[in-house]
Amino acid sequence: MQHALLIVNPKSRNGQAEELEAVIQLLRASGFDIQVYLSENEAQMDAQIANYQHDDGIVIIAGGDGTISSALQAIYTHQRTLAILPLGTANDLARSLGVPQDLAGAAQVIINAKRERINLAKVNDKLFINVAHIGLGVDVTHELTPETKKYFGVFAYLGAFFSAIKRNRSFKINLKADDWNYSVRAIHLAVGNGRFYGGGNIVDNASTLLDGQLSLFCIKPQRWWQLLLLGPSLRNGDLRTAERVICKTARKISINTTKPIELNADGEYKTKTPAEFAVIPEAIEVIAGSIPQPTTNKV
Repeated sequence: MQHALLIVNPKSRNGQAEELEAVIQLLRASGFDIQVYLSENEAQMDAQIANYQHDDGIVIIAGGDGTISSALQAIYTHQRTLAILPLGTANDLARSLGVPQDLAGAAQVIINAKRERINLAKVNDKLFINVAHIGLGVDVTHELTPETKKYFGVFAYLGAFFSAIKRNRSFKINLKADDWNYSVRAIHLAVGNGRFYGGGNIVDNASTLLDGQLSLFCIKPQRWWQLLLLGPSLRNGDLRTAERVICKTARKISINTTKPIELNADGEYKTKTPAEFAVIPEAIEVIAGSIPQPTTNKV
């Protein structure tokens, strides 16, 4: 029998009780001994993970990317195996792990029990798993509300993006990545550990959670219509040949700005600049599906 701790975020957008209960029964019928806990904050999750008695058990997070991000420190510290039942709006980690968006499909991934060790990233000693942003990406996060995400799902990100680009504020930034140094004015910077962010956008079409690298892209100031034309490349992670965009991969990245700027990761506030990024290769074990593969080589 496989032991599992299932932590449920009751505030998640897709947290329908009947569907989740059906999945729990499916897992139990497949040989899982499941303890179920409702948890609404990081402290509760930390305590539940730390106090879980079965060393060989897995921790299943039923929630969105923010809920998973809040559990990362405890998962990493106690070296628990992570599985996902995606109940959020974007579910970008599930996408990066090849976990289906529907609960029944995600449950089948857990039953199949394919295990992988994946990267984590840290910024100023705060862990994240998908993508960190300053500039336009943070403005998009501020535009989102629980109500818009509830009613519009991933399309809420598109509306928030249009609202954010109207402001289009620039800032001076100094970038260091391994042995590379660059200073530029920018309106947006992203550092990715995973493959997906913002409801299915690809940070870099060469990136995966297995490659031991961080992926950076930085957008220089440009007019709103130029940003709209850049949209397909942002969606597909094909920015290497785009004008007024800087792309780089590295294991460590430093960014500094003239004045402190808010930095968000996995949809949550993490810290402010200056910021030191590092990748932690093979940091945690996860239950994964068919992890998306790179479509180009990293440079």
